[in-house]
Amino acid sequence: MIMKNKFVICSVCIIILTACIVSTGCTSTSPQGAAQTSAQTNPPTITTPGQTLIPTTAQVTIATTITPTTTSTAIISTTATPISSGLTVTLNSAVKKTSLGSFTPLPGNIFLVLDVTIQNNDKNNDFKYTDSSFSIYDTVNQKRGQAITSKVAGGLNIPLASGTIPLKSTKTGQIVFGVSDNSNSYKFAVVNSTSAITPLIDINVP
Repeated sequence: MIMKNKFVICSVCIIILTACIVSTGCTSTSPQGAAQTSAQTNPPTITTPGQTLIPTTAQVTIATTITPTTTSTAIISTTATPISSGLTVTLNSAVKKTSLGSFTPLPGNIFLVLDVTIQNNDKNNDFKYTDSSFSIYDTVNQKRGQAITSKVAGGLNIPLASGTIPLKSTKTGQIVFGVSDNSNSYKFAVVNSTSAITPLIDINVP
């Protein structure tokens, strides 16, 4: 009787052990299958970085300003008619220049070019002129100087360097002065052969 019970107990243990082994085998393979299913149904997501936009540099146009060699100002024709000198002097224009042909002013100076018309009203004498016949007064620097037209005549169209204006005649041409480059206000005068001075003509050139 005891032997029979032991046999039954052993049989039951073997059945239980077999069931555990089968159960363990199913349990160990189940997660793998689940993992495989999850891997198949949920493929890894690959994150693609967004395209980087390279900023476009706008083309910049640089305006190059060239410093002009000539500075001019509109001048209303000014006429000085002194009775004592017998001359009528008309200022047609006044221009500053940094060069006249191949001629350049002294350091710190600039050329002041006056275009003038001179009429000889004298009844007895021709008007003979040279550089010393024309003077300029710089009201900014309070300096007086005479024309240097004869020195730069090659850079002018009609230089009034030296010559003669006959009775009742008129002549138009250019007279040049070397003035400080920081000045802009002047007084111009003409001296005739008898040292009579025409009324001063005011000149303002930027």
